Amino acid sequence: MKLFNEQALNAISNMDSADAGYCNKLEQRFANLGICSKTASDAVCTLASEDAVPQVGSWAATPSMFKGIFGKKAKSHTTQNAVEVAFDEVLASSEVLAAE
Repeated sequence: MKLFNEQALNAISNMDSADAGYCNKLEQRFANLGICSKTASDAVCTLASEDAVPQVGSWAATPSMFKGIFGKKAKSHTTQNAVEVAFDEVLASSEVLAAE
């Protein structure tokens, strides 16, 4: 059963072979999921127009994917320390007030 309309087939034909192969496999998957022809075709056209076809083998995390995460964690840790120091100061001043 051919699920994709002419527009989707034209979009697939303009892709490189890896992307076209991925989209061709989507046709069977969409059919198995019961997705209608128009919706499936629109999805493939969107993937093609946005150049958003998932890349094969890019599932592994690489260090470049974590840019900025470690800096945020360090900043969060610094903020937590500042809160702890401020709490200690408040606690100390309340003890002084209680002693008076």
